[in-house]
Amino acid sequence: MKKLILSGLLLASTGLFNAQENDFPKLTGPYLGQKPPGLTPEIFAPGIISTPSAWEAAITFSPDGKEIFFTRREDIQGNENRIMYIAYTDGKWTTPKPPSFAKNIIEYETFISPDRKKIFYNSDRAKPSGSNSVGEIWYSEKTPSGWSEGKYLTETINKGWIMFVTASMNNNLYFTAGFNRKFGIYKSVFKDGKYQEPEYLPDEINYLRGAHPFISPDESYLIFDAQPEGMGKSELFISFKDKNGKWMKAEKFDKSINQTFSENIPNVSPDGKYFFFHRNNDIYWVSAKIIEDLKPKE
Repeated sequence: MKKLILSGLLLASTGLFNAQENDFPKLTGPYLGQKPPGLTPEIFAPGIISTPSAWEAAITFSPDGKEIFFTRREDIQGNENRIMYIAYTDGKWTTPKPPSFAKNIIEYETFISPDRKKIFYNSDRAKPSGSNSVGEIWYSEKTPSGWSEGKYLTETINKGWIMFVTASMNNNLYFTAGFNRKFGIYKSVFKDGKYQEPEYLPDEINYLRGAHPFISPDESYLIFDAQPEGMGKSELFISFKDKNGKWMKAEKFDKSINQTFSENIPNVSPDGKYFFFHRNNDIYWVSAKIIEDLKPKE
């Protein structure tokens, strides 16, 4: 898909990994000063975050809206994913660049916890034990001076193939995993200061063997992607909890969202206003009213 480029930006040929401050426009206001979308999805920050030649996905925002992390891959067909960071400082947004905790290795799919205390991400860095295991979960903690060095998430969760962690307000984790060859979406309850043994979500969700779960802060709904039409044809689904706190059968978003079989990796902004997802190598956003309208009526 042809992408929009902000006039005057000299970024298309070099990519934003090497963008200089004097090439970057002065952007102010929430969400990089972008015009908010309605009920039709639009590319988010074209030429700034969603760029012409790269692959971008997995956007996440700090609760105050002043920090944005996302994944970028300069070669759309490759796998050299990197974490990128942009912040609102001194009245303007900074140039996207790797955050302080990132390594120059394959790392991707960040998520900032609703309490802003942690940011989770996949990393190919070696375990503390010294062995190397691809695709395990690490996190950094928020400190007065910024984000800490990466820390290895407990082996209670890092015990098999795992990716894409999101967290609720009470610090429960939801993620994609394959433990004992059982693939789908799992939950780990945070209790007594520790993450508990992961539990496989019920068939109302896992009948689809989905991935990339976004859990709402209050755990009232879950958005994820799945491939019911076959490999490589990803679509977005949502499940709500009923009045008894049980998950209802996940339903597919309509064609206003699922247009291309490339929709995946969902997130909702901390203020609850916007629904973000990946489509055709870019990050899209749409009014979160589309979620509110799907909620079952009591």
